[in-house]
Parts: sequence; C-alpha cells; structure tokens
Amino acid sequence: MKAAALLFSCLLASSAPAAAKTITAELGKPFRLKKGEAARIAGSRAVLRIAKFINSPCPKGAYCVWSGQSVMLELTVDGKAVPLGAKGSPYDVEVKDSDYKTFADLVVDEPERACRRTAVEQRGECFRAVARRRSDPAPCLEIADPRTRGFCLEDLAEELHRDELCQDVASPTQHCLYVKAKRAGDLAACDAIVTFRARARCVKELSKEGGGGPGSCADLPPEPAKRCRELAAGPAN
Repeated sequence: MKAAALLFSCLLASSAPAAAKTITAELGKPFRLKKGEAARIAGSRAVLRIAKFINSPCPKGAYCVWSGQSVMLELTVDGKAVPLGAKGSPYDVEVKDSDYKTFADLVVDEPERACRRTAVEQRGECFRAVARRRSDPAPCLEIADPRTRGFCLEDLAEELHRDELCQDVASPTQHCLYVKAKRAGDLAACDAIVTFRARARCVKELSKEGGGGPGSCADLPPEPAKRCRELAAGPAN
C-alpha cells in the first residue's frame, strides 16, 4: 500500500507543470524571451511576458493592410497589468525579431531613450506621444522640428491648463492660438484655429452671437462671418 502511495505521489510530481523560467532584462539591451518565460526588468518590479503570438502572414501576391504577424506582450508592475504605451506605462518594448511561434527578440527601455533610437523622421511624434503619456511637457523640448514641438506643447497646454507653455510655441494653430486670440480679444483670429473644439470655443467666447463678446461675426468678411455664425450657433464640442 505504501509503495502504491509513493508511486502515485511520483506520478503527480512528474505531471505537475514546471515553474516558468524567469530571466533578467537590462534596459536598452536586446534579449530573447521564449513562450512561457518571464523577463524581470532589472532594478524594477516590472515583469514582461509573451501573451500570445499572431502568425497569419499575408499570402504572397495578396494586398494586406498589415503583415498578419505580431507578438502580443503583457507587462505587469507589482503584479498589476499595465498596458504598454498607455499612461502610467514606464517602459516601451521593441520587437527586433521573432519566429511568431516560440520566441521574440526584444529591447525594453524607458520611453524617452527608446524615442532617441527611432528614425529621425519618426522621432518627433514619438516624443509627442511620450509627453501625452506622461502629461509632461519635458519630452516636447527634445523635438527638433519646430512645428511638431509646437503641436506637442499645445497638447500639454490644453490638457494641463498651463497656458504659459504657449510662450514657447512659435506658430500656434490650436489651443495656443485660442489663448492668443482671447487675450487680444481678436475674433477674426479664431478662424485660423485648425481644431474644431478650440475654434468653436474661441468663437463662442469672443462673439456676441455666441453669448460672449465683444466682437461680432457681422464685422468679419463674408466667408469668415458665415463660419463664425455657424460655430456660434452650434455646440462647443
């Protein structure tokens, strides 16, 4: 009886799943992560896993909107899932290579450092996205292109209600143009605002027709006057 019990215990032990292997990933350094493994990010409480592979490649000769191959990753911090690329996500992950079945070669890094490694033509939008994720204008200042840097600062000026950020925007077109028009009481300037919400808000606050003042849509040239009246009568959003 004891021999049978011992044999049963051995069978249970042999059938139990092996603990997932955990490797250590250094920031900015490539590493290979296999399906079923976990990568603990050095110096943090963050763990990265492969959630699943998508491997449905586009057939030869066919037109597809995407490759059909992807590595779906899962990041947890202190045991809680944190969507990659979302607000509060401390890291970005780049997939360098994969067979889309068993492994992926990855690089994990802080978002700002990851942006510095991107192609020059994509770098500005990368920093702009990081600024929105962090609700922090600092990444905007790393953008070389003045136009993209201005868009980035305008995003944050509106989100954070920090109109002083508009001082560093050379050619405002969105929220900062609204701020400039409001300070000057310049209803005509509202027409140049490219985003509908900011343009409508500007018109409503600076026109008598919109319930504000002191300007009037009637004082504008015909076409801007028509757009002004439409915005003044319509919703703000």
